Amino acid sequence: MTSEQIIPQIQKQLNFSALLLKKHSNEVDLQSWFGFNLINEWHIKMAKRLLKYYGIHSGLHLRTRLFQYESGLMASASFEKLAASLRLDTTATFESKYSALENVMTKHNYKLAWKYRFSLKDQKLKGYELAHYVFLMRLGGILSYIELEEITLRLEEVEQLLKTTFSSWGAFHRNVCIGDEFINGVGEQDLSSYPGILTLWECYQRMQIDNPTWFKEW
Repeated sequence: MTSEQIIPQIQKQLNFSALLLKKHSNEVDLQSWFGFNLINEWHIKMAKRLLKYYGIHSGLHLRTRLFQYESGLMASASFEKLAASLRLDTTATFESKYSALENVMTKHNYKLAWKYRFSLKDQKLKGYELAHYVFLMRLGGILSYIELEEITLRLEEVEQLLKTTFSSWGAFHRNVCIGDEFINGVGEQDLSSYPGILTLWECYQRMQIDNPTWFKEW
């Protein structure tokens, strides 16, 4: 299944998930179909655990989750609902609402939605969602929940959607990071553990250094 050659165009499409793969393991091979090594027992366990985390236990579960990410149900819908309501506020009314909030995560999301309420009005969190779309396809391929033929067809569709939404790799990756913050919180680095848990922003910076030529031409 993995013997099919990865042509440059497909590699570029697979790279839509590169940041998420790097977040979960710096050892992943971005130039492979699935990122994780199929003969590495630890990699397989990690992939299975990630699929379980996303509620994916079969091909049907995978396609249902892909539909949810593609349709904006996983992040864009909630972000846009909040951002749209905040576009009616003045700075004073927003600060009043913000001060009345008690939940830390809710306050964080209000602050993020306020900051990007106009600049992400069209894009919403589509980059974040489609990055997960490709990421989950690659994980699903490890357990044969999806075949390469279907992956390549879906990759073409994802590329078309992203190319009409973003103007550069930088804009795309920025959206992925903003979406991660909106869904998971700030994610400060955990200095108490080794090697520490990097934020997605930090993973992005490292990836740019490790693969300086990959993210130039959009």
